[in-house]
Amino acid sequence: MSVMIMGLGVIPLATLFPISVQRSVQATQLTNATILRYNAEAMLDAFPGRLLHDPDNDGNRNEHRYTNRKYVVDPIGSLLADDPAYKGRFGNDGQGNPYGNVLRFDAGFAALGTGPNFFAQQDSWELQYEGIPVSNTLDTVTFDPADISAELMQTINDNAVAGIPQGIWSRLVIFDESGNEAQIRPLASVSPTEIANRRFQGFTDLPTNLRYVDGSGNGLVSKVRVEIQEQRYTCLLSVRHQPTRVAAVDVVVFFKRDFSPASEVIHNVSDFVTYSNGADGAPGVAGRDDNRDGNTDDPSELGWKGSDDIPNYEFTLHYNTNVTSAPLSLSPEEVKPPLKKGGYIFDVKNARWYRIQKFVENSAGTAALVTLDQPVIQDIRNSAGDATTAGGVMVRPDVIQVYALGNKLDPSN
Repeated sequence: MSVMIMGLGVIPLATLFPISVQRSVQATQLTNATILRYNAEAMLDAFPGRLLHDPDNDGNRNEHRYTNRKYVVDPIGSLLADDPAYKGRFGNDGQGNPYGNVLRFDAGFAALGTGPNFFAQQDSWELQYEGIPVSNTLDTVTFDPADISAELMQTINDNAVAGIPQGIWSRLVIFDESGNEAQIRPLASVSPTEIANRRFQGFTDLPTNLRYVDGSGNGLVSKVRVEIQEQRYTCLLSVRHQPTRVAAVDVVVFFKRDFSPASEVIHNVSDFVTYSNGADGAPGVAGRDDNRDGNTDDPSELGWKGSDDIPNYEFTLHYNTNVTSAPLSLSPEEVKPPLKKGGYIFDVKNARWYRIQKFVENSAGTAALVTLDQPVIQDIRNSAGDATTAGGVMVRPDVIQVYALGNKLDPSN
């Protein structure tokens, strides 16, 4: 009886531990997301024209005020695009073709290889190797072949060479004799000779303070770590420019962002409208041509002043089955988009982000009824003005938070 009573008390208590861990992870993610948001906001203050009003950096501001008015500034996405077709558009039709009217720009940062420096956190590093060298000088560390293989040395070189053009750095962290002090040295490449001899050499000399090499030239290094920068937290800017000097901007922060084309597939939607029919069952005021276009109770009258229409939080997402064809060639099981509670969707027609409150998949597994945590702000309709089966939205479960920074004025006339 006492064991049963104790169990009744302990079991509910034990259920709190995974919840607390989850909350801790969420708090860490939101903290890092907030830091990245403030970094992005500081960049906007420093480069307002280049980032918001002239993202292709060609000096022509009018093209973004009057024509290409919806776009993302995404240097990292541009760097890591699998194909030029994906590089210039944020979204694809699932068959390798760019889709939607949201352009993707790098604002000149991708060409400089500096995109990750400004659009990613700089304090996340992934360990590739850690070991104790058999010898070292002020500009060389050598390891026992039994401790590090030639294959791993080659991988380290490949990562360094491929990463640097994308702004992803590799580095050596070299610890002194005590292990309490360390020196950082960038790693651009590893030569075939270094790979064969299990050696890293030619970096800037370590300090001559008798902590890394003694007075006789004998190495004192206690440990070396080889690390590569991990783009754990990254961001982009989504912009909706008005036909004036004003642009509305959102900072979108990702955690371990998926850069594959499959993550940017656009899905069709129906009933993605700002209002739903009220009690009278008709758009606008039942039986009246509210907008006087010659059609009574047509969809364009939804939300008309004086109607009983209500703000809409729901829409139907139709899964894009084109992803099973080339070039994506996903399996039938991968057709379903990664919907999740708390995840985000991106309206590629109006360049707006929404958070998912819940979703219910249909019995056929071909669509889902999605409920948002805020009402739809702008409609998604097809070219005929119909709200049924129109494109579309992108599903992004890797977004942590979207920060609306409001309107930003172009300092240039």
